[in-house]
Amino acid sequence: MGSIHFADQEDYSPYEKVYLHMSRAFKHLNKEHWGVHCVCSIRHEVRPDGQSIEKALRAAWKQLAMEYPGLTVRPVDFTKYFEALDETILETWADQTFFSSSEDDADTIIAETGPRDLPSLYFLPHSSEVVFLSQHWRTDALGCCILLDRLFEHLAVGKTALETLQQESPQLSPSMEVAAGASLDENKEIQAYARGKISTFHAKAVQSGGFPFEGDATWLPARTKHQEFTFTVDQTKAIIQACKSQDISVSAAIHAALARTYFSFVDDEEEKKKGYTTVMAVNMRPHLQAPYNSRAHACQTYVSSITPTVPYPAAFGDAARELTLQYKTWCTEQFLESLAWMYRYNAEKLFGPKPESSAGRATSAPPKPPSGVTLSSLGIVERHLEGKYGDCVKVEKFRFGVSMMTRQTLLYAWTFLGELTLSLDYNEAYYAEETAKEILTRVRAFLDEGLGIHI
Repeated sequence: MGSIHFADQEDYSPYEKVYLHMSRAFKHLNKEHWGVHCVCSIRHEVRPDGQSIEKALRAAWKQLAMEYPGLTVRPVDFTKYFEALDETILETWADQTFFSSSEDDADTIIAETGPRDLPSLYFLPHSSEVVFLSQHWRTDALGCCILLDRLFEHLAVGKTALETLQQESPQLSPSMEVAAGASLDENKEIQAYARGKISTFHAKAVQSGGFPFEGDATWLPARTKHQEFTFTVDQTKAIIQACKSQDISVSAAIHAALARTYFSFVDDEEEKKKGYTTVMAVNMRPHLQAPYNSRAHACQTYVSSITPTVPYPAAFGDAARELTLQYKTWCTEQFLESLAWMYRYNAEKLFGPKPESSAGRATSAPPKPPSGVTLSSLGIVERHLEGKYGDCVKVEKFRFGVSMMTRQTLLYAWTFLGELTLSLDYNEAYYAEETAKEILTRVRAFLDEGLGIHI
């Protein structure tokens, strides 16, 4: 029997360590922060070979691990450990990661899954849902879409893991610093640029506007939850057309509406004058070196962040046009070249010793915990997850999210099957369900008003 041999271990990069630290931040409470999840409702036909969908999905899951060996990596402290895969090891891995449940629903699984060293795939026969859960250091939103796309392709084709083992020689994907070709040289100009970028990022991120939350700094997190709203196909078409007429992107329009939503929750005029700053996730994949910008490297986290500020007051169209421009111009050669140093300095800022005050004591944490809103747009999901696989499998509903253990919230936007969805992830210890729904209601209302449409 053939096997693919990999190195025994590899250190996490500074970039990956940030996600690893965040993943473990609430481990003492048996909770995982920033765990990514993707839920697909599927329709499947009876297989020609008579195999049950559960067994076929488990076999496809094993094939996916052969194609993306990063799914088998296990962390020990700050080192990745991985084995040379063969059929026996793969079978053991599937026993540890594939589950079928006729009782739980997707929300319960997502909320109650604690920290794990491996990803998980659940099949829920009663709802015909596939639930994928992973650590954020292992992959990102678009990576999840690509991984599930390949999973469903394997499900439709029905090859065995052994065939994949014998035919393919996949590699572990490198960290983003390597994939971007970032410089590791002791270059003072690059280092100064990187330090400036991270200092600005942290200054703006700390000041980022958030929604009023329940409790004080001592309140512990509870279950991660989400609320979402999906526009109809006709409503989505109206939004897209209105954005085109104003020469703005749909993501920028949502961003501008989110800014107005934030301002609507703030009573303090002086606070409003600071503007609305958000940490926005941006896709790095198109900017990476070949071959790391391809689907073959879905099992790795290739995402960065920018911190645009929407001034107050600002006309909706003006704000959206400025955001559209920033979305197009944030990634420069200097930015890519400086990534390794940026994330090294970022890790120092987040996890290094705290600076001392003039009295010689470490400065205290801010009295009010951060409650900023992160915005992330997946764009058109079908660009990464086709949704239809021959006559065997069709994805009828899609959603993505992350587990939230802080007072921060995360608004995701995507279009699937022609319908625009806004999905807000939050922790129920800090936000009531009614508050989350009200946030989405206001975003929709400001989007409607700003685009001059009535939907």
